[in-house]
Amino acid sequence: MGSEPAVRKISRVGVGWRLGVTAVALTVLTFGQLHDTNDYFPLGSLSQYATPRDMDGTVRSVYMLADTTGGDQVRVPLNPGGVGVGRADIESQLDRIVADPSLLQGIADAWSELHPEADPYVRLYVMRDTFQLEDGLQQGTPTTEELTTWEVRR
Repeated sequence: MGSEPAVRKISRVGVGWRLGVTAVALTVLTFGQLHDTNDYFPLGSLSQYATPRDMDGTVRSVYMLADTTGGDQVRVPLNPGGVGVGRADIESQLDRIVADPSLLQGIADAWSELHPEADPYVRLYVMRDTFQLEDGLQQGTPTTEELTTWEVRR
């Protein structure tokens, strides 16, 4: 049988460094929770996962549509490969986007930069479908509303 490895004590500097990093992480987490923001992910608000849903309530789904230079209306791919941002990013900033639709210009610009071969967007629509649930299952067709639009600038 071999000898046990020697146990080393952490120095005061090591303890201080670890406590400092822990304090910073907890401060950022607390700030993110109090301000209900995902800007500090993964130390942001996790409330979207912490609330139960009413099995007989409603579910809202935000998405975007775009008119293209080719005359088509397409669904905007809200993912890193599509326009560089996900649907959750749009949902977390929805109040700001509705108040200032010019923020959507970045979505159109990102599409053109990421997909130079595709028809550029000329108009963007932020839409929301509301589904009624009964026992957790969708009932009927969703109600669709247009939250805001943006004419893309060239």
